[in-house]
Amino acid sequence: MSAAQKPKKAIDMRVLSTILMTCFATPVVALSCMPYNATQAFIDAQAASEPYLVVVGTLKFDDKNLPKVDWEHQENVKPDNVFTARLEGHSLAKRGFVLPFREEISVNVQCYGPWCSSLTNGETYLAFVQQTKDGYLLETNPCGGFAFGDPRGEMLYQMKSCMRGTGCDPELPER
Repeated sequence: MSAAQKPKKAIDMRVLSTILMTCFATPVVALSCMPYNATQAFIDAQAASEPYLVVVGTLKFDDKNLPKVDWEHQENVKPDNVFTARLEGHSLAKRGFVLPFREEISVNVQCYGPWCSSLTNGETYLAFVQQTKDGYLLETNPCGGFAFGDPRGEMLYQMKSCMRGTGCDPELPER
């Protein structure tokens, strides 16, 4: 191969590379969240300046209150979608989930751009509800938030352990 052919080959590779990038380039935008579990939520709620209750209960609300993303107009998605719901179950004390909790609460289903959190009407949740001057608030977002569906087993045991101060490790698996 002569020296004159090498630059041509290098140019061809750059041209080919540019063509391939142009043909296959698509905007890739994704939401990237850190793993979040109920134990970390307990630690975060405990560290917050506002008081929280940890409640296991059934959440009931009107499904039409959940945000709907219009993919043609993603820029119009509201970041905060607040509505009223009813949470019925038991709140956490040192003895476990033993204190009756039946309250109307505010729920904020947050969206980050077109990515929105979701809740299921009638599902049982482990919920961290903030006590506000106006009542209770449950916030959830696409990266986790304070609502964990279908809680059982190790997750509930871990919450009791956190409440008692006998161990609260977010690295332990929750089943």
